[in-house]
Amino acid sequence: MAESRFKKRHRKRFTVHFGVDKAEKFGFTDDINHDGLFIRSAVVVKPGVTIKIEIRPPQGLVAMLGEVCWAKKVPPNVLHKLKGGMGVQIKSFLAGEEIYHALCDELVEQRGG
Repeated sequence: MAESRFKKRHRKRFTVHFGVDKAEKFGFTDDINHDGLFIRSAVVVKPGVTIKIEIRPPQGLVAMLGEVCWAKKVPPNVLHKLKGGMGVQIKSFLAGEEIYHALCDELVEQRGG
């Protein structure tokens, strides 16, 4: 499969809440960049579906809408061993856009890319 992502993602773990109608499911970010993120979770949404995502870094609330690009469902008891969850492309921000982009810029500065 051809790689369609051009910008490097940086590993960063934040608690994340997500869902189709409201952010009621729970997971963690695995990696992020300005355009998207990977949500590690035993609960996944089908590709093509738009979800609401909320992240609460120390700087404040980041809320966004994103489209699920791919998903891999794994049992909860092996989630720590296998990479299960969803790759999400950010479509729009509802709150905290500046906070999110500042976090991504900080990761690029620290880790390059």
